[in-house]
Amino acid sequence: MKGLRLTELYPSIQGEGPRTGTVTIFVRFGGCNMRCPGWPCDTQHAIDPKIWRNDPVVEVKDLLDRIEAMPGDNVCITGGEPTMQPHQELEDLALGLLDLGYSIDVFTNGSLHKFPEWMQPHAVTVIMDWKLKGSGEQQSGVEIRWENAKWLDFKDCIKFVIATDDDFDEAASLWKAMTHDVHASFWAGVAWEHYKESQLIQRILDEDLPWRVNIQTHKYVWPGVEKGI
Repeated sequence: MKGLRLTELYPSIQGEGPRTGTVTIFVRFGGCNMRCPGWPCDTQHAIDPKIWRNDPVVEVKDLLDRIEAMPGDNVCITGGEPTMQPHQELEDLALGLLDLGYSIDVFTNGSLHKFPEWMQPHAVTVIMDWKLKGSGEQQSGVEIRWENAKWLDFKDCIKFVIATDDDFDEAASLWKAMTHDVHASFWAGVAWEHYKESQLIQRILDEDLPWRVNIQTHKYVWPGVEKGI
């Protein structure tokens, strides 16, 4: 496939991570190496090939032109799993955005490939979603995930999604194991309808963990919206 499998492109506000509240252009690509059977994915249209295989394949220049016509100077590259896209085209997109002065958020599960060099600049923030047992994908790409976690910098994030108390305990154990080798900040959020944010916050307080709570702001502003434009 030449080009990028575009599932969604729309401006909104960033709903999670360190740039929460920032006007952001969302570039969502189709395809994912995970299914997270522990709970329904909130972007089913980007992980199910029966849905995304009919989405258009776009050229990088066309995509950059469309992004420039939208409000905002932050771009969120997401999926699905965006690193499933052709590597050269994805790099060309990222470098093109950086040349145009955009900052970039990359949401990835970090389990497929070693992170490329274009993710290193200060303007690029990597938000790595570390899958726990409750997701059903705990064992996927473990070695690559650890390698990528150690590659992350202070600007980057590791995000845990908590569905059960066991997930929380697993996340806490992982954090302790990463303390000396991983420089990213740590975030935790809940799997909706599986765990309450008040429970999560209380457990973070009880354990005295230096985590940030990841509250998906967009789900409060636009509840029930499954797909953008």
